[in-house]
Amino acid sequence: MQSTFKLGAIALAATLCSAAMADMKITGVIDGGYVTTNKTGSSANKTISGAASSILGVSNVGISGDKDFGDGATGFFNFQAGFKPTDGKMSDTSTLFSRNAYVGLKGSAGSVSLGRQWNLNDDWLVGSVFKGGYNAGAVFKFSEFDAISDIYSKSIKYVTPTMGAFQGAVMYASALNDDNSGSLSNIGLKYADGPIYAAATVFNEKSTTDTTYKLTTMGASYTMGAYKPRIGYASSDIAAGTFVSLGTSAVAATKANVTNLGIDYAVNPKLTVSLDSLKRKNTTLSNDSTVTRLLAIYAWRPDVAFVGNVARITNSSTASQSLSSESSGWVAGQSQQSVAMGVRVTF
Repeated sequence: MQSTFKLGAIALAATLCSAAMADMKITGVIDGGYVTTNKTGSSANKTISGAASSILGVSNVGISGDKDFGDGATGFFNFQAGFKPTDGKMSDTSTLFSRNAYVGLKGSAGSVSLGRQWNLNDDWLVGSVFKGGYNAGAVFKFSEFDAISDIYSKSIKYVTPTMGAFQGAVMYASALNDDNSGSLSNIGLKYADGPIYAAATVFNEKSTTDTTYKLTTMGASYTMGAYKPRIGYASSDIAAGTFVSLGTSAVAATKANVTNLGIDYAVNPKLTVSLDSLKRKNTTLSNDSTVTRLLAIYAWRPDVAFVGNVARITNSSTASQSLSSESSGWVAGQSQQSVAMGVRVTF
C-alpha cells in the first residue's frame, strides 16, 4: 500500500505540473489578536495576557489551483504553510506545508486526493456544526477528541459526487509513525438540502501496538431566517497506546462523550453572534467538564473580519481540562476563563 501510494502521488504530481501558471493562485489567512486567560501556568493561578497567533484558526499562506484536462476530468492541488504572525515562525517546525499538501483528480465519479489532508470530521463538522475557534471553546481541545479536527500525511481520500442531497467519503492512511506502524480509516456521510444540514463520520486509528482509537461524530443544523440552531455529538473509545491523533505520549484506556448545543444569529449581513455549550463526560474516570462560549464575527470587508471570543470552562472535582495550551500543573476541579479579540484577513 505504501509503495502504491508513493507511485500514485508521483504520477499525479507530474500530471499536475503540466498545468499552466495561469491556473495557480496564492491564498492565505492571517489570524491573530490579543488573549487573556486566567488560572494557567505551573501553579494554575497565573493570568497570561498577550498577543496570540490564532483566534479562529492557524495563519497560513499557500498555492492552489486546478487544470481542466478535458473529458470531464480536472486536476487540483493545494499546499499551505502554517505560520505564527506574532514571531514569523512556522506553526509546525518539522513540516513546511503543515496545513495542507495534496494533489488530486475530480470528475463525474467524484474526487480522489493524495497527500497531507484534513480528515472528514474536520471537512464536514468543524465550523458547520461544531463552531470554529482555535484557542478557546473548540470541541477538539478536549483531551479525548483531538481527531474531530486533525490532519494526516500519507493519506488518500475519495469523495463521491452529490447524489440528490447526499454525499459520501472515505479516507485511509498507513505508516503514520516513523517506524511505519499505525494506520487510520475514516468514513462519512453528509446530507445538505436547503436549510437542513447533517453529517456523520466514523474514525479509527491503530497505534504502534495495534490498539485502537475509535471516534464517532455526528451533527446537524437548521437555518431559520437569521437563526441557525446546531447540535453535535461525539463518542470516543480509546484503548491504551500511543496515537498520532492524541500526541506522542502513551494514553490510558478511556471512554468519553461530548455534546455541543449551539446557535448562530445573523444580527445583520456583517455581524454574526454564536453561543455554544459543550458538555464533556469521561465515563471511565467519572468526570465531566462544561464549556460555555460566546463568539462574535464582524465582517468589515469580504476579506477582513474582526473576532471576539469569550469562553469559560468548569471542571468537576476530578476533571482537569483547560482552555489554555499552557496546562502544565493544571488543578482538577477549577474553572477558567479566556477572552480573545482579534482580526482575520484572507486573500
